[in-house]
Amino acid sequence: TDWNGDLVNVHTSGTGTVEKWDDAADTSTTMVMSTKDIDFGQPGQNKTVYKVIVTYQSGNATTNVQADYGVNGDTTFAYDFTVPELPAANGWQTAELVPDTLSESSNIKSFRLRFATDGTVPAAFEINDITIVFRVKGQR
Repeated sequence: TDWNGDLVNVHTSGTGTVEKWDDAADTSTTMVMSTKDIDFGQPGQNKTVYKVIVTYQSGNATTNVQADYGVNGDTTFAYDFTVPELPAANGWQTAELVPDTLSESSNIKSFRLRFATDGTVPAAFEINDITIVFRVKGQR
């Protein structure tokens, strides 16, 4: 905080300008959100992820937000869903993201999810919650 009690962001590179924090929604052409590597509390057991349910809104504009995933600690997100882009949503909508090839999300130890843009994400875009439907495989 500065001397006026405002939250500020100090840039340490470039010109070193001080900017006041702005919490207003803005459009973005560089949005990337990813989860941590999720092992569902059972790191040693194999799992199958059947679908991901996302509740979101976009202000009835095209979201330009693609969803993909990685498995087993991969730092890349090499796998896709059958519907790769979240559709426009006026108000809260639910999207079911199903892996395009079930064998890619079967017998995995962990799962990572990523939302990234290929265009301009509208300022009204929000994700409310994410649910992952999975099953832990029995040990033999």
